[in-house]
Amino acid sequence: MKIAPKAVNRLLSALLTVTLSVSALALSAHAEDNVAKSATTDNVANSATDNVTTATMPDAATMAAAMSIPAANTLSGNYLAGRFAQGQQDWSAAQNYMNSVIDFDPENTLLEQRAFLLSVGALQYDRAHDLAEKVLSDHENAELAAIYLTCDALSRGDNKAALGYVAQLPQDGFGQYTKPLLSAWAIAGGGDVPKALKMLKMVADDNDPTYNVHAALMEEMSGDKSAAAKHYKKAMASGLTLSSALLAANFFQRNGEPEISSRIFNGISKLYPSNPFANAMKLSPAPNITRAADGAAIALFDLATLLYERRAYDSAQIYGSMVLLLQPKAPYAMMMLGDIAALHQQYGKSIDDYNAISKNSPLYWLSRMRVSEVNEISGNLDGSIAMLKDLAKDSDTHMQSLVSLGDLYRRHDQYQNALEAYDQALAGTKPDASQWSVIYARGMAQERLNHWDMAEKDLLQALQFQPDNPMILNFIGYSWADKGVHIDEALKYIRKAVALRPDDGYMVDSLGWALYRAGKYQESAEWLEKAVSIVADDSTILDHLGDAYWQTGRQTEARYKWQRAHELSKDAGFRAGLEQKMSKGIDTAPQTAHQEAKL
Repeated sequence: MKIAPKAVNRLLSALLTVTLSVSALALSAHAEDNVAKSATTDNVANSATDNVTTATMPDAATMAAAMSIPAANTLSGNYLAGRFAQGQQDWSAAQNYMNSVIDFDPENTLLEQRAFLLSVGALQYDRAHDLAEKVLSDHENAELAAIYLTCDALSRGDNKAALGYVAQLPQDGFGQYTKPLLSAWAIAGGGDVPKALKMLKMVADDNDPTYNVHAALMEEMSGDKSAAAKHYKKAMASGLTLSSALLAANFFQRNGEPEISSRIFNGISKLYPSNPFANAMKLSPAPNITRAADGAAIALFDLATLLYERRAYDSAQIYGSMVLLLQPKAPYAMMMLGDIAALHQQYGKSIDDYNAISKNSPLYWLSRMRVSEVNEISGNLDGSIAMLKDLAKDSDTHMQSLVSLGDLYRRHDQYQNALEAYDQALAGTKPDASQWSVIYARGMAQERLNHWDMAEKDLLQALQFQPDNPMILNFIGYSWADKGVHIDEALKYIRKAVALRPDDGYMVDSLGWALYRAGKYQESAEWLEKAVSIVADDSTILDHLGDAYWQTGRQTEARYKWQRAHELSKDAGFRAGLEQKMSKGIDTAPQTAHQEAKL
């Protein structure tokens, strides 16, 4: 259903308040006055894999042993170990410890609810079912238990029981999105599709893409492919998410309208230059759904995606786990759970999740790339390289895999290997706009190898395909300025880049440095001061500002900036140059401080 922004915020607030919000350490069922309640929000992880490092924290059992806590024998030991395991995103260990806590304090409904949520997130469905029944009867905030039991009933084909559980959901909060969709799917599962569609129409209009996608799925499940096609076309007119676009493409590919399917995949290709879904058209697609549980899984995955995008990872884990209850091995859910595990450095689990994705899924190639990335960030560089080389042997994934291999080498300063990978990726092809990023990356590798003539050729060709790309404009402009060539053109390029990204401290630094190389020291200092105000602790920018201060007569301030740059840098050669400047200053003619082109 289409939910207004304010309603979305209220829904997320409800989700984050209830999900894993119980942090009570009650030493007995009668110690309720000592129970502390604290709302636990989801951890916000950095999604940039370059900044992810291997976890060094001990696991929960190790921590318990180090603290001399007999985790299997005390309530407090199990509770603390469970909390620690949850903090490390080890859902399996966390639910195990928390369920042990309940053995000591079986009447504590707060701990009961927490154990239920952890059991869901750990895919311990039998235990989750038993706890959900108790939570639903014992606890006021039992919406998630009702949703879980609805999903459990749908997974078993018990549509009548599913309707009974979903009826217990409120109309707002959790129920605002889930109640009409789950109710409609339970009704459709019972064979009354017109009644199911009527229920959906009560909370949506004819042009709502969510309504039309689910209506299409229901119509096809009932055998009315003509009605399904009309609904998919209406949904396409209003705009589709990636997952719903693939549902539509799958339908039209199976039902005699491959040109529509091709149009959808071509649109996806524009958003994903290295398109991991291109091979989906070569597969023999299976129907999107065969039972009501599959439709409910799609509905819950949309909600899980919303939570994931808001970095509400604990909540996304729980809803993703319920998707798998409804549709075991659902590729989108497996991919999301793998991503969550990787973000929290649970690398073994993330690889298991990615490996569960079938070769027949359009997500298979992307799952292989994820495994490669996890190998890299966990320190298994050889494993990552071997996987990418193996994928490059397949004609369908040849180019994408070689580009990824080149990027990996470049991240690890292996520029010659990166260059060879990019050359192989581009071999036998006529460069076009779709390849600009590969040409740009090869140009950067060439620059680092001091092959400037070749680098310049690639960078200018990438710029032809992307004339307003601030990264390319900045890289070329900075490189020219740093080399003392084409200064006027360099300033033109960098000014355009800064106009496109005025708050990018590195591009502002490029402008300041180009002005310095042009001999415009006062203007240079002003721009470099702005760059430092945006990026305070970058040694290169501080070095540049120190040079500009020196040239404008502010020698004490210049030495202070150089000293600060010296403290921040770990590059011995760079530090030696700074020591020389701090001791003797610099000539009045501009000197090239270093050759690093800013990205």
